[in-house]
Amino acid sequence: MTRHPAISSAIGATIALALTACTGGQPTTATPTTSSGSDEAEARAAAEERTGAVQRKIADTFDAEKISSEMTRKWVLLACSDSEVQSAGGITLRLTKSEAVDPAYGKIRSEFSTDPSFTAETDRTGKGFERLALSRGTGERYLVTVDNESLTVRIASFSPCYRGSLSDR
Repeated sequence: MTRHPAISSAIGATIALALTACTGGQPTTATPTTSSGSDEAEARAAAEERTGAVQRKIADTFDAEKISSEMTRKWVLLACSDSEVQSAGGITLRLTKSEAVDPAYGKIRSEFSTDPSFTAETDRTGKGFERLALSRGTGERYLVTVDNESLTVRIASFSPCYRGSLSDR
């Protein structure tokens, strides 16, 4: 196979000219931009930090002597709309012995009673367990379930919605 450097150079020059023409005569260079992507990353980090602090505060209402292990779930994104997402995470506590539900939920309510932006109500899970729902008007929500059958406390956390998309994972 014979190499022709003149042909290779001509092809390279043609490609460079074509790319320049496609950009309206301006050379194609990558320039750093401050895109909304960095703003979205900052919004996500702030939402996860705030929500994580509240879920930690909830977990800390349970007596440390009754907890045998703790697992914090990684944050995942859930869609709020076409242009907004929220972060969802949680903590699972394994208990050494059963926890009375009403006093446990009472401690959580008491912990957040000084902040009027929080509301608390109870309902039942699909399995019939009583669940405490703690929420703010911003869309921020925490679901706490004490499951004495499996000696588990589940804290599910949902941040307020913020600009972003599910592709930001």
